[in-house]
Amino acid sequence: MKTSVEAVSGVEKRVRVEYPAEEVSKRIEKGYDEVRKMVPIRGFRRGKAPMAMVKRLFKDHVEADVAEHLVKESIADAVKENNLRVISPPRIDGGKIAEGEGFVFTATFEVAPDVAPAGYKGLPVVKEKAEVKDEQVEAALRELRESFGQYHTVEGRGAAESDLVEIGFSSASGGEKIESDESASLILGGGLPFGKEFEAALTGVMPGEERTVEVEYPEDLPNKKYAGKKVAFAVKVNAVREKRLPELDEDFAKNFTDVSDLADLRERMGKRLLAEAEERSRRRAEEEIRKGLLEKNPFEVPRSLVDRQVLRMIEDTADRLASQGVDLKKVNMDFDKMRERFAPNAEKAVRVSLLLDAIAKQENIDVSYPEIEAEMKEMAAAARMDFEKVRELYGDEERMDALRDRLMERKVMAFLLANAEVKEEVVNE
Repeated sequence: MKTSVEAVSGVEKRVRVEYPAEEVSKRIEKGYDEVRKMVPIRGFRRGKAPMAMVKRLFKDHVEADVAEHLVKESIADAVKENNLRVISPPRIDGGKIAEGEGFVFTATFEVAPDVAPAGYKGLPVVKEKAEVKDEQVEAALRELRESFGQYHTVEGRGAAESDLVEIGFSSASGGEKIESDESASLILGGGLPFGKEFEAALTGVMPGEERTVEVEYPEDLPNKKYAGKKVAFAVKVNAVREKRLPELDEDFAKNFTDVSDLADLRERMGKRLLAEAEERSRRRAEEEIRKGLLEKNPFEVPRSLVDRQVLRMIEDTADRLASQGVDLKKVNMDFDKMRERFAPNAEKAVRVSLLLDAIAKQENIDVSYPEIEAEMKEMAAAARMDFEKVRELYGDEERMDALRDRLMERKVMAFLLANAEVKEEVVNE
C-alpha cells in the first residue's frame, strides 16, 4: 500500500491511497473463502460449495466489503502515521474495486488547524472598577419593596393609573362578534393587552359599572383578532384594586430568613450590587481580550466546526424560547436564515476557542480533578442540591468534558487578564 498526504488548505487534507493488484486479489479471495465457510448454500454442506458458484452469487457483496475495509484501515493508518487531527467525516473519491486490478482512492477531510497563538500577553484592556453608591442601594431596595406589593380593593374613588382593573367583556367589529363573555385583568397605564386608548376610556370607572369602549387598531397590531379593525367592547368592571407597598422597616426585613435586620438587608444589597457590577466588568474585559486575540491571530477555521457551533446556537435559541412558554411547533423558524445570521458569531466563537486551547497548551495550563470537584461543590451549594447528586449528573463523559472545558476557559482568561495591560476606570452602575 502506498499513501501520500497533501494539503488542500490550512484546514483540509487529502490522502491518496494505492493498493497493488496482487493485494486486492488476495483480499478478495480471502473474502470469498470466508463467505464460503460462513454462508449456507442450498444443496451443499457449509464450506463445500464450488468457489465458482460462491463468486457468482456473492461477487458484489465481497467486493463492496473488501473496498470498505481497505478504505477504513488505510485512512486510520494514514491519520495515525501523519498525526492528523481529523474533525470531519472523509469524502471518498474513486475506490472502485475489481479483482486483478489495483485499488486507488482519495479521502478528503477537515483537520484541526495548527494554531500558534501570538501577541496574547500585554493585550490592552480597560477594566471598569465598579462602585456602588447609597442611592443605587436605595433604588434596589425600592424595587425589592415593589415586588412585595399587594393589590387591595379601592374604596371611595374610581380607577386611576397603576390600578389593577378586573373586567368582563365582549367585543365586536362591523356587527360581527369577536369575543363573548371573556374576562381579563389589566394594569392601567401598561397598555396591555388592549392598548392605551382602551385603558384611557376606563379611567375613573367604579366596580360594577358598565361602559362601551370603541378602539380603532392599526394594521400592524400583533393581536390579529383586532388588527386593522374598529372594535367595540362592552365592558363590565368587576373590581378595581390599588397596589399597596409594605413599609421599608424592620418588619420588612423579616421577610428574608438569612437577614437579621434592615441594616443587614442594606449591607447585603450593596454587596450583591457590587458583585453584579464586578461580574459585568469582568465579562466586558474578557470580551476585549477576545477581540484582541482575534485581531492578532488570523487563521482559517474549519467549516465543520463552525457548522456545529451554529447548530448549538440554534438549539440554545429553541431551548430559550421553549423555557419562555413558546410552542415551537407553532413558530415558523427559518433555519436557513438563522444559520446565515449566526454564522459570523459562530466563526468567532470557534476561533477564540481554538486560540484559548492553544494558549493553554503553550502555557501548560490544565484543570485538575480537585478543581472540578470544587466547582461541583459550589454548583451544589448554589442550587441547594446534594453534592453527590451533582457529581452523579456529571458522571456522563460528555457533561464532564463540557465542565472541564468551561473551567479551562475560565483559567486561561484569568491568565490573559493577569498578563494584560489593564487600565482601570471607575464607573457607576
